[in-house]
Amino acid sequence: MTLDYPDKGLVESFGIYRKRKPSVTLVVKRDVTEPTLFRNSNHDRAETQEFGDKLHAQVNGEKFTSKERLTGLDLLRELDDKFVHEEYAYNEPVDLEKSLNVGTMTYGLAGTGDQDFAIKSRVVEGYTYTTEEYDLMNKETRNAVYESGTMRDADGNQSEALFDFVKVQPGNDLVHFITLEAATGPMLLYTLHNILNTGKYGARETRTGRNVRNTVLGIVLGNHDTSLSTGELLMEYHSEGADLKGSIGTYVDSVRRSDWDVYGRFDGADDAPEWFDRLVSVASRKADDADDVLREEFTSLTEEAKGELLGDD
Repeated sequence: MTLDYPDKGLVESFGIYRKRKPSVTLVVKRDVTEPTLFRNSNHDRAETQEFGDKLHAQVNGEKFTSKERLTGLDLLRELDDKFVHEEYAYNEPVDLEKSLNVGTMTYGLAGTGDQDFAIKSRVVEGYTYTTEEYDLMNKETRNAVYESGTMRDADGNQSEALFDFVKVQPGNDLVHFITLEAATGPMLLYTLHNILNTGKYGARETRTGRNVRNTVLGIVLGNHDTSLSTGELLMEYHSEGADLKGSIGTYVDSVRRSDWDVYGRFDGADDAPEWFDRLVSVASRKADDADDVLREEFTSLTEEAKGELLGDD
């Protein structure tokens, strides 16, 4: 029931002051498996960015983080009632003591109203973009349906309300570089779990099943910053029809720093070590002892953080 963490990229213990900032970057491929609506300022479509002469859907990392945080909270409540205070709800902090859990320690928290506490996020999920063209002409039109289940109201009048949505279609995907700064091992485990066990994203998610499949292609460990940019990858290292893993490998190799260790399933990366395969197995809950390990790791982190922030012995 053991779990090993890398010697590089993480801090040994939770602390308020992050005097050292080693970092870990996860290379995540998000495959779209059902038509998915990612909307930001536009209610009917995603924001766009042009690379070369092609439009790509642009998605704020928060669109993924918010769903993954809920996955994590659900896990914590399932593992043990003690992990999340009964009065705590996502984005509705009560006070620091009641809001302190593995989720807020990892993703951060800011008090609202008369609450003046804050926990800085260890996770950075920047913008990401579809790797293939986003077709704005491929619209999906819906009618407004009345309670009768038809397009006619109680007086027999026909609904004339139409809604157009431009969704990212199956076969397209997004590469997302997710960085953890000054994080502990259990924080990395928690973030991995949330990525690997979340499959529904975007607006109107209740109208579809699993619409995104996440795969961790690799991991970058460094004594300092290891952040990467999907925009930079698509602008300078990837062209339409090119092998995506090859493009990722070329990009990482080009910006790689001397202190980085790079493991994964893309060109130029070293084979994943045993500790990483074990970490993914536990995070995905495929290992037979996954829940026991998760419970043990999160208990350790929670007790450590309470001692640091609340002065608990």
